[in-house]
Amino acid sequence: MAEVLEREGARTEVLADHEQFAAFSFLRRGGTSGADRHFHATHVDAFVMLEGELEVLTADGSITLAAGDAVAVPPGVVHGFDNLPPGPVRLLNVHAPSRRFAEYLRRQYAQEPTDPADYDQFPPEAAPGGAPVLARAGEGERFQRASNATTIRFDLPQLSLVEIEFEGSFAVDPHVHDDHVDSFYVADGAVEFVRGEETVVLHAGEFVAVPPGTRHGFRPAGGRPARILNLHAPDAGFADWIRTQ
Repeated sequence: MAEVLEREGARTEVLADHEQFAAFSFLRRGGTSGADRHFHATHVDAFVMLEGELEVLTADGSITLAAGDAVAVPPGVVHGFDNLPPGPVRLLNVHAPSRRFAEYLRRQYAQEPTDPADYDQFPPEAAPGGAPVLARAGEGERFQRASNATTIRFDLPQLSLVEIEFEGSFAVDPHVHDDHVDSFYVADGAVEFVRGEETVVLHAGEFVAVPPGTRHGFRPAGGRPARILNLHAPDAGFADWIRTQ
């Protein structure tokens, strides 16, 4: 089971905590503050909206995200967020590499003193600049294949997000990545995953992360269509590989 952190109006599940990649499920009450403007010097901070609306704060304004939208914030780019009413606000938050962000959250929930710089978080005034990478719902580079449609939602060296819709006959045979974490969020349907020597069926709303060197593969459960969000951290050439298939 996922580690759960809770306080009034906020619930966080720690979905994955690896050196290359950390993922969290955020559930927030609408109309509450999230994080003040800041930047990360050496990692990507990404948000994938599942429900409600999120206001992503930028250096000179804000971007409103709704369900299905995603945004990736490269290193050096100012960002923050607020949870918009009426709520609830539910999203995936990803840090790649992790820079011990799970530890930072644990200490924040426990109201322990922290130095944000220890977790690669710095005040906006010192930011090098740049802009977030925005991917609205339904947008991206879409590649239609015989039994699946794959959409590259965004790709940065540290992290890529790919959406895969597939028919019942689709399958990815078990394989291994030596250089990155491969993670999956089931958006619709049910998917049978091989992870190491284990085979599990995950349903909509469930998540699995596969560390480097771990055998894994997947196919729709029961031969029915499904849709997943697939994250690679770092990208390690995966988005370019999709483009060449």
